[in-house]
Amino acid sequence: MKEIDEGARVIGAVNTLVWREDGYVGYNTDAAGILRAMKEEGIVIKDSACILIGAGGAAKAAGYVLVKNGARVIYILNRSLERAKELAQELNLLAGRELAKPVALADYRSVPKDSYLAVQTTSVGMSPKADAAPVEDREFYSMIHTGFDAVYTPAETKFMRYIKDAGGKACNGLMMLLYQGVIGYELWNPGVTVRPETVEEAKGKVLELLGR
Repeated sequence: MKEIDEGARVIGAVNTLVWREDGYVGYNTDAAGILRAMKEEGIVIKDSACILIGAGGAAKAAGYVLVKNGARVIYILNRSLERAKELAQELNLLAGRELAKPVALADYRSVPKDSYLAVQTTSVGMSPKADAAPVEDREFYSMIHTGFDAVYTPAETKFMRYIKDAGGKACNGLMMLLYQGVIGYELWNPGVTVRPETVEEAKGKVLELLGR
């Protein structure tokens, strides 16, 4: 590649190549897909206190979105504290300040009481772990006003149910998945914008395939 987009560089992965006059430019559509899906759901990141669950590739993309869109603080919950520390260090370097704070998942009770936007990026909640949530303590979910789950099937994960039961709003990762494809198509076809009706049609077809 002759060039790598900033998001792909920070996330550390390229999933879309676009040919320019003298070579390929590498992009990562994960972060852009997450951001478009969040905007569609009316989720506001700026000045929000955030909880990021997970520290893998999807968490890096989500963390990038949270940092670049003005999150006030990000608590990174992960089974491996070391992985959470590594991601926090990367996000703090990106932010230019101590924005991200690593927390072992088992120590979730140490997260200060606040009203949080939570982004769940692990595979917990997807088959064969469909009847599981990253944290099984319902009191934890009372601190979450909005939850975004990267899992897209089942349509409602246990993580989402816990949040809704506690009075919060929750959405799954289906639109994130669709927008990744939309963004790739738009990158390959400069000047083309996929119409909202087309996205809705694609959503309907995916839901049909998933048997919903």
